[in-house]
Amino acid sequence: MKNSKSKTIIVLGSFNTNNGITTFVKNNYTSLAEEGFKFEFINIANSAPATELAEIGKYIQVVQFKLGILKHITGLKSALKQARQHSTTIHMHLDSLHNFIPVVLAKAAGFKRIIIHAHSDQRGQYSFTKNAAHGFGMWITGFLATDYLACSQNAADFFYSRGTQKKPTFKIIINGVELDHFRYDAKKNVQIRKKLEIPLNTVVVGHCGRFARQKNHPFLIKSFKIFHEKMPNSVLVLVGNGEHFEKIKCLVKNLKIQDSVRFLGYIDNVAEVQNTFDIFAFPSLYEGLSLSLIENLANGTECLISDNQSPESFQAPTAHKMTIANETSINQWAEKMLFVSKTTANKNLKEINSQGNIDVLRTKGFDKRATVASLEKVYEN
Repeated sequence: MKNSKSKTIIVLGSFNTNNGITTFVKNNYTSLAEEGFKFEFINIANSAPATELAEIGKYIQVVQFKLGILKHITGLKSALKQARQHSTTIHMHLDSLHNFIPVVLAKAAGFKRIIIHAHSDQRGQYSFTKNAAHGFGMWITGFLATDYLACSQNAADFFYSRGTQKKPTFKIIINGVELDHFRYDAKKNVQIRKKLEIPLNTVVVGHCGRFARQKNHPFLIKSFKIFHEKMPNSVLVLVGNGEHFEKIKCLVKNLKIQDSVRFLGYIDNVAEVQNTFDIFAFPSLYEGLSLSLIENLANGTECLISDNQSPESFQAPTAHKMTIANETSINQWAEKMLFVSKTTANKNLKEINSQGNIDVLRTKGFDKRATVASLEKVYEN
């Protein structure tokens, strides 16, 4: 083991249970810990904190921002001061820079190396005030931080100026997954469909993600309703939970399609359930680079993806770029579902697509091993 691998890295972020950043951290930092790195997690999540990170390293939960800004800042200062005694390096996994307080406090605490990791692209989504705060965060991060990482070019453009992106410590680290773990499994398809009482000849449209504005569930539900009217032998399977869960259930009921929509909530066997998907519909308003999307591409699923997502999202042959610009787009998604559903009955084709997509994704750097190796290199420098 190299000496550099025995050092401690402080890892800060808004680690909610089952959000994309948390999944990224759990997937990769478990492997990094096995390589000898030590981690201390500082969680600034405002709800549903991912306390399971304590299984990977030391865990500190900061007083939530919603309980009072002064309490939050005081708690964060204390956590950073304590962590600074164990390391001079802090890695911040963020989805925005409108809250730049952690960066300022980390610098004040004496961290010599501040690594910022951009995980989202929310351009066009903010109010004037929030956008101004994010802009100031970009500016202050540009000279307080030392390293600038991003999961995609879109995420980089949201977080960093062109000047920052020209720095030698700027790097894009693609969100990799264990591609073979998500390879299509015909037996699992049969088993899970039986468990969910979905016939083998039924077209399954799937979605995995938090029930939040970002994921654009209303658009998905309306598109599926139109598709279902033309393809009655179809169901929509929704995996995940979140603040809009009940709201979306009400929408489904109001549209009278509740018998054809399955709400699975949070589940541990996502990879198994994804084998049942014929179509993965992903009309997000914004993304950095979705792990769920990469997983479904590896599974060989026909993926309908909103065109505002990062170019890295469209690498595999079964990735279809779709607009979500207006109400007309809802019909276009329904028509595309109908079109691709004509090929999904051939499960042998999905198996072929799965292998083909995995080969492409691995070549493009979407393998977890490549991501872990990139993080190792950052920490060893």
